[in-house]
Amino acid sequence: MMESNSPMIQRIKLILIIITVIIVFMVPYGYHVDVGPGPNGLMAITWELPETYGLMILSALEYFIYYLYRLVVLRGMWRLLNGAISSRRFMVHGLVSEIIPLLISIPGVLFLNSEGETYIPIMIPIPILLLYCGFVVIYLRTQSET
Repeated sequence: MMESNSPMIQRIKLILIIITVIIVFMVPYGYHVDVGPGPNGLMAITWELPETYGLMILSALEYFIYYLYRLVVLRGMWRLLNGAISSRRFMVHGLVSEIIPLLISIPGVLFLNSEGETYIPIMIPIPILLLYCGFVVIYLRTQSET
C-alpha cells in the first residue's frame, strides 16, 4: 500500500502501528456477561473493569482464547503497511477478531453447570478494532489515489 520510503511515510506507518498496539492491548474488546453470581464488566487484554470492583490490571490474561486473534490483526497491520497482504484480507482479520469472542460464547449460553453458571464466560464483542481496521483501509486507499 505505502511503498514510498520517505520519512513522512515512515512516520505515518509508525503512528499506525503504535495506535494499533494501543487499540489491541488497551481498548476493551468485549463486555463480559456473568450469568452466575460474578460481576459483569469491560475486558481488555491488559485490564478488566468489573461493575462492582475497581480496575484490575492483568487479570484478564486468563481469557486469552477470546483475544488471541487480535494479535493476528496486529501482525496483519504490519503486513498491510509493508504490502504483504491486501486490504480486503486485513479487513477479514479484523472481522474474525470480533466474531471469535461471540462464537466462543455461544456454548457458554447453552451449557450451565450444577450451580447455574456458564462453563465458558459470555463475551459480547465491542468492535473498536474492526472500526479502526476499516479506517486504516480507507485512509490507505485515499493515500494511494493521490
